[in-house]
Amino acid sequence: MSEALGYASSQHYPAVVTDRWGQSQTTLVNNGRMFTMVLRGNRFEGTSVDGLELVGAPADTDEPPTLHQGDLCSCTIQWRMPVQVSLADAGIMSAPLAARLVLGDPAPNHAIDSVGVTLQLHLPAGVVETTTPQGFMEDALMDLQRELPDGTRLLACISCAFSDYHPAGSGFIGSMACFRDCKDTYRAVAGKRDLFALWDKRSGFVQETFHCPDFEQRQSGTGYRG
Repeated sequence: MSEALGYASSQHYPAVVTDRWGQSQTTLVNNGRMFTMVLRGNRFEGTSVDGLELVGAPADTDEPPTLHQGDLCSCTIQWRMPVQVSLADAGIMSAPLAARLVLGDPAPNHAIDSVGVTLQLHLPAGVVETTTPQGFMEDALMDLQRELPDGTRLLACISCAFSDYHPAGSGFIGSMACFRDCKDTYRAVAGKRDLFALWDKRSGFVQETFHCPDFEQRQSGTGYRG
C-alpha cells in the first residue's frame, strides 16, 4: 500500500513570502508528498505547508527567516495552484486557486500562536473566496465550497466520494486517506467503527486539492466525515 498518492511529476507554484524583511518571490514545489521552497538561500521542506523545516545550515544572509524549532514561522505564504472545477454552463476546466497562509509567532507552549489560511478561487464569472481564515485546508475548502455559485463544483479529493480522515484528527494538508481501491466497501462505512475496520485497506494519503480519474462527487452523509 502506498502511503502517498498524488501528482505524476512535481508541481511548481509561484509564491510570495512576506515577513519582517518584506516580500520575497519564490516557488513552492509540490510532488504530492512533500512541499519544498527556497527563501533567500534557505531551503525548506515539509509534508505540509504549515510545517516547512529548514534543511541544512542557515544561509549566510542579513535577512534570516524566523524559525520555531527549525520550522518557518512569523510570515505569510501566498501561492496559486490549479484545481479542477465543473461549471454548469462550461463543463470541466482548470481554475487558479490562490491560498494565503499566515504562520504566527513562537508561543510559550512550544508551538506557534496561530495558523490561518484563506482561499480565492478564480472563475470566469468572478472570484469566490472563503469567509474567514481557517486552521486547516479541509475547513477552508469546505467554506469555499459553500460560497460557490449554483451548478459549480470543486472536483478534488476534499469533495470525493472515496476520501476520509482518521477519527483521531488530521494535519493542515495531506493527511486525507483515499479508498479508491475499495470503493464498494467504503460506500458502506457509516461511522467511526466502520472506518477503523477499513483503515488499513486505504490506497494511501492524498492532498485535499488533488484530482484523479477515480473522482466521484461526494454525497452528504457519506463515510465517517459525512
